[in-house]
Amino acid sequence: MTIDQLQQKVKQIIQVGTIFHNPGGGTSKITALSNHGISYVRRNSVISLSFQDILDALEYFNSGRVTSNALRLYRPIVFDSKANGHSCNCTFLFMVLRQMGSASEIGGRGVKGSPFFVDIFPVDNE
Repeated sequence: MTIDQLQQKVKQIIQVGTIFHNPGGGTSKITALSNHGISYVRRNSVISLSFQDILDALEYFNSGRVTSNALRLYRPIVFDSKANGHSCNCTFLFMVLRQMGSASEIGGRGVKGSPFFVDIFPVDNE
């Protein structure tokens, strides 16, 4: 999948105003879709996730299980609030991938010993 294919697919299935119900509670509301990425509001914060970060994670964890813990270790600057990233991006990524049909339902309880996770379906890397 190319970055252009990812952008096109996301923009076909997600629109500004779309609301995702977070597995740990609360919602994420899409506020903007640009050529760079997706912005959303979680609680009182506006957070962005780039299409490049989505594509990189999709390819890195291709055909495997990815947990929120693994995402924080993989790219902390994006997925870990303790490293100037946003931990909310973990479940947001899972919800976007699920909506795209690229991942399983979100599992886990989002607590120590049972982090949130998805199984990533095979990605065409052409």
